[in-house]
Amino acid sequence: MRFIISVFLVISLYAKVIDKIEILVNNIPITSYDIEMAQKKLNIPKDKAISYLIDKAILDSAIKERGIYVDEFDIDNAMKRIAQKNGMSLFNFKNYLLQKGELDNLKEDIKNNLQKQKLLESLNLRVTKEDIEDYYKHHKMEFMLPSKIKVTEYSSNNKNSLIEVLNNPLSSNPNVEIKEMIFQANKTNPRLMQFLVNVKEGSFSSIINLNKKFVSFYVEKKDDLKPLELNMVENAIYQKLMNEKSKQLLDDFIAKLRAKADIEFLN
Repeated sequence: MRFIISVFLVISLYAKVIDKIEILVNNIPITSYDIEMAQKKLNIPKDKAISYLIDKAILDSAIKERGIYVDEFDIDNAMKRIAQKNGMSLFNFKNYLLQKGELDNLKEDIKNNLQKQKLLESLNLRVTKEDIEDYYKHHKMEFMLPSKIKVTEYSSNNKNSLIEVLNNPLSSNPNVEIKEMIFQANKTNPRLMQFLVNVKEGSFSSIINLNKKFVSFYVEKKDDLKPLELNMVENAIYQKLMNEKSKQLLDDFIAKLRAKADIEFLN
């Protein structure tokens, strides 16, 4: 009986140690466990985990004050869109995540993202047509598309062999096939062409799976560059500007709230 009581006391004391309240932010507690989990999930040192959790608490407080709410229906709709993009039903997608032990994590991430989106909407986040046109005017080089791209293709059934050759291009390996190729825009899969467009001349691409082989392309030259028309890239520009403005607006909003937040570090 004494042994059982002793074990219970040890467990209770241990629980208090790992879940001790370290910080109060607008009366929202941040525990030692929260900090440890943030460090592991984000792979960041303790000081950055603390800063992240303080900002999150400030944001949670602001979201609550503004009456922003995300329910299970909102989360399921977002998960359904993700499932459809991966060619799965919502039911199968949830089962897959459940087996991986990732269902609750994804639902929490989706909830946080939806709350941020609603908060940003309340802060009047918007990208105008003029913003898009101005970005296109000053960044046309980002939207230059070559009519053809000259590459050297490195392919292998063995990924490690391919990596070895990429690390030392002058070496040879019987498991790696090397051949020069020219991809023409009007005869090449658009996704592959866009992939190659994003690789700098004189550089290797990342390794991809292509035709049941591991492949990397050394891009030698992009010929006959022409700018894409605005109507072909405005959606991409819109998304880019939305991402940039969202981050800046959210950072500024948190910074202002942090300056007047009630933050208490406990001993």
